[in-house]
Amino acid sequence: MDVNVKTARFADMNDFYDKLDELYKTGDLAAVEAYLKSEVALADDKTPKQAGLLNELAGFYRGVSRYAESKEAFDKALSIFESAGMSATPQYATVLLNLAGLYRLQGDVDEAINLFINAMKKLEEADESDSYAYVSILNNLALALQSKGEFVSALEYAEKALDKMRQHDGNDHEIATSLNNLASINLNLGQLNEAAALISESLKIYDSMPEPDVHLAAALTTNAVIMARNGNHIDSLKEFRRALELTEVFFGENIEFAICKRNISDVCELIGDNQAAISELSDSIRVFEKLLGSNHATVKSAKTKLEMLIEKEG
Repeated sequence: MDVNVKTARFADMNDFYDKLDELYKTGDLAAVEAYLKSEVALADDKTPKQAGLLNELAGFYRGVSRYAESKEAFDKALSIFESAGMSATPQYATVLLNLAGLYRLQGDVDEAINLFINAMKKLEEADESDSYAYVSILNNLALALQSKGEFVSALEYAEKALDKMRQHDGNDHEIATSLNNLASINLNLGQLNEAAALISESLKIYDSMPEPDVHLAAALTTNAVIMARNGNHIDSLKEFRRALELTEVFFGENIEFAICKRNISDVCELIGDNQAAISELSDSIRVFEKLLGSNHATVKSAKTKLEMLIEKEG
């Protein structure tokens, strides 16, 4: 299970973000990519503004699981900031944060943690420890440590992120994200009641928003897992399907889409619908193989499970 954390934004590009948000809401990912690439091309070459735009383009590529293109754009943004003497600025730290998120998604957790800590130190040096980017680092560190099984340390960072968000008004999106992160960690610690209370608060915030949020799918996924652990498989399946639909709208058939398909297959198997389990897992494998290659451990593991399901169905 993975949770994406919203890209920290550059403060002097509000008009750009307004247009970008509208395009994301349409679900037309080709239009989003075209707009981002055109804005990068129109910006003065090798300027901080172009670096900020490259950061957004890289974030888009990361979201749709085009990881090589994402890293290339992040590296270009960092290079521009370094050439401009901005290596100790919040803008530079923001790109480091997002690049670290890419490494985490690719499974290079140790490198991600190193970059998160580097970005955190730069923000502390710039007296930006109350900024959104800093809280994003705390949340991302919690995710990275959780993926290594270091749940106690992850819980500490996630609680610190939530505390910082609660100190400010108008941060509903960030509070909802932090609550989901905490719920996920408590889930992994086996504390289902605590996880359920946290994700319930997170979902109430998302439900109060006028438009579906890009991170609602992650919260729905956490809730679905809690429901499944409590034996409520029918409602769990409904939550997973809602998460799948939102993921496809915002990101297309990315890694999270494939993971959600695999989760749906698991729940279908639990309720005895092996045909649906086979169908969903087969589709999950199709996306995993497209994004990761046929030799990836995730693909091989899924194919082994598919063979077991087919044999079970007879």
